[in-house]
Amino acid sequence: MASEESQLQSRVAWSYYNEGQTQAEIAQKYRVTRAKVNKILQECRANGLVQIIINSDEASCAEVEGLLEKRFGLMKAIVVPTPAKESHLHAAIGETAGAYVSKHLRDGQGLGIGWGKTLRASLEGVVQRPAGMVSIVSLFGGLPRSETTNPYDVAAVFSRRLNVSKCYYIAAPMYVTSEQVRKILMSQPMFEHIFEKATEVDMALIGAGDLTQLSTNVLLGALTDKEWKSLLDANSVGEVFGYFLDKSGQPIDHPINRRFMGADLSSLKQIPIKIVASGGIQKVSIIKAVLEGGYADILVTDEVTAWAVYSS
Repeated sequence: MASEESQLQSRVAWSYYNEGQTQAEIAQKYRVTRAKVNKILQECRANGLVQIIINSDEASCAEVEGLLEKRFGLMKAIVVPTPAKESHLHAAIGETAGAYVSKHLRDGQGLGIGWGKTLRASLEGVVQRPAGMVSIVSLFGGLPRSETTNPYDVAAVFSRRLNVSKCYYIAAPMYVTSEQVRKILMSQPMFEHIFEKATEVDMALIGAGDLTQLSTNVLLGALTDKEWKSLLDANSVGEVFGYFLDKSGQPIDHPINRRFMGADLSSLKQIPIKIVASGGIQKVSIIKAVLEGGYADILVTDEVTAWAVYSS
């Protein structure tokens, strides 16, 4: 575990740079002097803790990380302090996940990309790199209207930031109107090719979609109200890779899982490194289901959510 001094250093830096708190507010929060806060911030800049984002290894909550790794067999859990303001949650988690991808994605590898607010925020943690042989595959079809969180937009911006050699899109809606339509589209070579590419990536960065009233799937039009209610009636707690799961992490028997325009879930599960970036109390049930089902190798979340997942 990190020493008390290093934990204070990380939390002070996080409060100042990520939450926008003043030095006076931070001093009161942690019961130290303003001079102490100022000294810590200077040390953070000098030792490299503060760069684009706070170094996740220093800022993480080591105890719950270890507990999650042991309980769910994770390769790594990265837990960031929960921001004081809920509106900063996507950025806190997303930037940390983006920094991890930026650090570990190698030239010649493929990256599968999901969608959502947290993944859009993850772009702030991705370091611009020179042109290389990295390729990106969007793991989702598009939404009916343009949003900054639209799968197409997220993949496109990632491609520009990483200077990729190739970017592959699923040129179809996220969920088609019927199983028959999916079968027809799946008979086309272009879809067979893109889904094969999706299962061949070296790393995937995805979110976990809940089914609460705050669900991005509903708010941004991926699901209709009728579909949302039917999924709740079928005891689904949310989705990963576009497939809806029950609380134990098993795909539910529901028509929408057979209408998703994406690669087979069992094949996606075999991607070597699957990074799930998600947080917030409303996401506890789906995050736990994702971990129970073995769909994540690396979890990036916030402290409050992490403890809730571990304790549930």
